[in-house]
Amino acid sequence: MSYSTLKIITTEEHFTLKEISQKVLAFNASKSTSSASSNQVQKELMSIALPNTDVIEDIAALRIKFMDDSGIDMQILSYGPGSPQNITDKILALDLCKQANNELARLIKIYPNRFSGLAVLPMADPIAASEELERSVNLLGLKGAMLSGTYKGRFFDHPEFLPVFYKAQDLNIPLYMHPAPISENIASSYYQSDQWPAIAGAMFAGAGYGWHLDSGIGIIRLIISGIFDKLPALKLISGHWGEMVPFYLNRLDDQLGKTLKLDRKISEYYKSSIYITPSGLFSEAQLQFAISQVGSDRILYSGDYPFLIDKNTKSFLENVSISNEDKEKIGYKNAESLFHL
Repeated sequence: MSYSTLKIITTEEHFTLKEISQKVLAFNASKSTSSASSNQVQKELMSIALPNTDVIEDIAALRIKFMDDSGIDMQILSYGPGSPQNITDKILALDLCKQANNELARLIKIYPNRFSGLAVLPMADPIAASEELERSVNLLGLKGAMLSGTYKGRFFDHPEFLPVFYKAQDLNIPLYMHPAPISENIASSYYQSDQWPAIAGAMFAGAGYGWHLDSGIGIIRLIISGIFDKLPALKLISGHWGEMVPFYLNRLDDQLGKTLKLDRKISEYYKSSIYITPSGLFSEAQLQFAISQVGSDRILYSGDYPFLIDKNTKSFLENVSISNEDKEKIGYKNAESLFHL
């Protein structure tokens, strides 16, 4: 299969809107109890993760050039840093989420063959979030939503958040469960030490390891809460090759499964209801393992733009030792089916 013929749809690609993110940062700063040194570390961490903020705020020129240079046909966009999802002021959260979703939909209409998108939801008010999800899908044409991390330290298996999951099943659209910064207490206890720099501890707690583990725990919690017995048609997406969970499916069944009263094994829920995607971690060994665990029908493709800017996004998939049929499923067919593209 030549470079020009394999279609590529990437599904975890981020953007921000400067005005909205500034309002979010201002609100969070007004409520923050973090020390000045902790805030400075987070600022330094962001400068490492995303040196050029112009890239993530650009929806068209820089992004489309990268896509053209890399052979990417479509990106599915979701809100990145400075997301209004966790604003605790319910009215402000809803207003900012609506603004973000409206602007994303407007941009998609300008470039309908290059972009699709996922809504951001105001999780301080799950009923309002479910209504905004419905509006975003039915009125704006967005294809799902992204839920990042937790809300005020509460994972999304808590019953208060169920309206969002019920609405997602009703609308037949997926929810992308994305990592986010973990609580300061856990970050300090698990990942910080006087044996390495504070910035290293922050990265260890975040994109270097910790928030992936946290996100995987969130997926496991949803499964063992029985959500897929309540909502058997619900579909979730987990990035970074499943946030470590696929490596432990057998162990989860053998040990945790003994203590639960679910209709099926943990691994069975996972393989039927969770899609996984690389998020720019282009390793053939991990891809082969993912196929062995969940099958090519449950793998999407993603580059995690612009946190990772890899012009080999397409060529990696073309050159791995899997069948052309699997390349097509992973490259675009699964995304077209799941997101109704």
